[in-house]
Amino acid sequence: MSAWVRYSRQRFVYTGRISRAPFARWVQTEDGRAAVDELAATIRFGLFGRQWAARRRLWRALTAAARDDTVVEIVRAEAQVYLKHLGDLAYADGLPRDTIMLRRLVAVPNVLLNGNAYGALDSRLARHHAFSGIEGGEALRQFFVLKLVEDLVAGAGRACPSTKTPVPAGRGWVIVGRNLTFDWRLPILNEPVWAGHHYVLELTREPITRTVRKAVETSMTAMERALPSLARLERNDILRRARPVV
Repeated sequence: MSAWVRYSRQRFVYTGRISRAPFARWVQTEDGRAAVDELAATIRFGLFGRQWAARRRLWRALTAAARDDTVVEIVRAEAQVYLKHLGDLAYADGLPRDTIMLRRLVAVPNVLLNGNAYGALDSRLARHHAFSGIEGGEALRQFFVLKLVEDLVAGAGRACPSTKTPVPAGRGWVIVGRNLTFDWRLPILNEPVWAGHHYVLELTREPITRTVRKAVETSMTAMERALPSLARLERNDILRRARPVV
């Protein structure tokens, strides 16, 4: 199993045990090869070659950091609030939205959600030496955090939100639908695509009835038809306005 963060029984689970397959793929990428080469240059002798020795050292450093108690605690905490960020982002300016029987329905791009998750994980982990001082440097740290976010994305997909089975998305909001393919931006260099968006619905004191569900589904269908007509500049402007000022 290649997932480091799993979604089980409506919650994200991280134990600190990580599978090697994702790392093996990473060392074949441009960033991975560069990290291996840099470390290999410092190794005087390796029984099976300096490249093999460098890969082994990087893997041991990564597994040690992943199992560190503080690292485990940080990852677990951030994983549990991953989908809750959607409730905060729903208030962002400029996002596509509709009002359904006094409830707001908002399309929140995954690039915003995942960008928030990446930033939170990276900043918190960077303050802990087991992660900030890892052999392999920035390239290995970035790989680790991106893999965690990748698993959070996959886990959110397994939650299968719908109007009939909404998923909590922070205080006062639930996820009622997803789009996995809509292209909000053109990523540069090796940035992840993070396409698609979540539809989040505002909760009120009134229950979500069949009438509400039908109206929400109709609105989501209309949004799905309208979003592709947004020009690239319009999409970029939506993301710019929705991102928090730092």
